Amino acid sequence: MSYPWKHRVRMAIGAAAASLTLLGSAAYSPAGAAEAGFKPDAPLAKLVPEKYREKGALVIATQPDFEPANFTPIGESDIKGYNVDLMEAMAEKLGLPVQWEKVPFDQILIGMQSKKFDAAIAGMTDRKNRQEKVDFIDYQLAGSVFMIAKGNPKGITGAVNGGCGITIGDVKGSDAQRLVDLMAAACTAEGKEPTKLVSYPNSSDKNLALTSGRIDAMIWPDLAVSVLMRETGEVLDSLPIDFEPKVYLGMTFNKEESGLRDGFVAALKAIHEDGTYDKILANWKVEVIKLEDYGVNLAKD
Repeated sequence: MSYPWKHRVRMAIGAAAASLTLLGSAAYSPAGAAEAGFKPDAPLAKLVPEKYREKGALVIATQPDFEPANFTPIGESDIKGYNVDLMEAMAEKLGLPVQWEKVPFDQILIGMQSKKFDAAIAGMTDRKNRQEKVDFIDYQLAGSVFMIAKGNPKGITGAVNGGCGITIGDVKGSDAQRLVDLMAAACTAEGKEPTKLVSYPNSSDKNLALTSGRIDAMIWPDLAVSVLMRETGEVLDSLPIDFEPKVYLGMTFNKEESGLRDGFVAALKAIHEDGTYDKILANWKVEVIKLEDYGVNLAKD
């Protein structure tokens, strides 16, 4: 789930994220970030492993196509969003500037495992199977809804068997397959046509597919419904997904880099304690994501 994780917001509906580069290509870097280097007088600088002190900056991956979490506004090159603000606030506690890498969502875990990036934050759902590949620091909760055509012409409901025969769209590499599999199984058990999934490269493509009628629904974070409704001209409705509880979303770290991960746990604690976490959520009007009991690899399934 790229949910996603303030403002003035814009979603590039119907256009591929032009600023999104392929894995391994040039990264976006705030002016002077890498040159600024490690700050040994930062509050939590003593927790930074030596290799990152020498490196002088952190390379952080995200897919910048989802407002209000991580996005590049039309006509701009910078990455903005509450995920950006949270990550940079934590990195500042550690004394490390951030260099952002724009990466397709389905390439993030691959890049983390190969140490292409030092960390990633892109609204990724913490799942046990993903914990085998990377470590999560869970910092927010996310609920899900179906976005559907205005008036619900397909008669979709939020029940597990409420979308038999429909086609759902989502971003390639997201958590949608698990939900669609549950729906398809429920429909098949009743002798009905199963639910199907179509994957798209980014959120803009799946949004266009829904508004143009090529798919019947898409899964969307509850925190960003108002953004999507406004940007699509009020042609959609939202429908709570009744069979899906809220899930943990986490920033990810290579499993061999426990020192950096633990430094960020301490930094997350620090921004909770000094009010920065709450302030960032309030700025972006996403208080619904607040997670007080944050931690490492909290998901149990």
